[in-house]
Amino acid sequence: MYKLILLLLSTCLLTACGTTASEPTDENARLNTEAPASESDSEIVVKVVNHSKHEHKVITENQGAPGSLRKAWTQYDHYAQPDAEGIAYYIHNDPDISSAISPINELQSEDILLFTFDDAPNLPDSNALEIANTLKAYDVNAIFLVNGMYLESEEGKQIARQIHEMGFELGNHTFYHPNMRELSYEEQYEELKHTNDLISEVTDGALVRWFRPPYGLFNLDTINICNELGMQLITWDFGYDWMEEYQDGQLLASVSLDNEYLRSGANILMHDLPWTSQALASMIEGYRSQGYHIVDPYLIKHQVNSTDPLE
Repeated sequence: MYKLILLLLSTCLLTACGTTASEPTDENARLNTEAPASESDSEIVVKVVNHSKHEHKVITENQGAPGSLRKAWTQYDHYAQPDAEGIAYYIHNDPDISSAISPINELQSEDILLFTFDDAPNLPDSNALEIANTLKAYDVNAIFLVNGMYLESEEGKQIARQIHEMGFELGNHTFYHPNMRELSYEEQYEELKHTNDLISEVTDGALVRWFRPPYGLFNLDTINICNELGMQLITWDFGYDWMEEYQDGQLLASVSLDNEYLRSGANILMHDLPWTSQALASMIEGYRSQGYHIVDPYLIKHQVNSTDPLE
């Protein structure tokens, strides 16, 4: 039975406290130390949010309820035994603590990694379909976090649609790739909402569960907007393909397979780039030879973002 809760929220202009991951640094390691949130998946929480320029109704509860997502399509039974809702893992709902992947119980292997790709399709020279085909050939799923500006063209829409139809989940990476801390609430909202609308267009209304802020920078407005739009904010543990010294397939594969941040549960940041595509097969084979499983994102629970201690 669904419970409806009407809640009026006033505008918050606080900035995030604590350390957040940032693309231009190597300080990306995070440690997950807390248990998952316990909100019920069967509960729909509706809020009417009144901000300075608009009022809108939003759904903020866990959107991973049965029937709302496609099922995991990879061979996962050797490392995960999903519960009745198809969930085996979670990402902590406070990105200031961790965006690593953790098992929901002892039935799930801890030796897992998550692949995430930003900026797809990166036009005009996108490698996203090549990346998706390599992943598919190795029975690996991943999240593609897209920029809305690339979905305005027919080419971009078609690439994103093909990736979705192959079974990959599309997430939100803003429209123009700005520093969210430099934007007003209204500007942030437009970045995320417009991108979600474009993703919905190419996926026939599929849920957009994940948001990754550019450079790993966000504030309380970002968190609140993500909750209003039903997305969980995630950062990452490590990623090197944006760095000039690793813009080579072999060098990128080498550092990705041997670095201080590689550990069970790592959320790996990658991008729609040619050297990433070149490194991908070696990375998959290398991680598997080290005993890691690459988790299917459809096994990961979606949660409402925590605003504590930001409030």
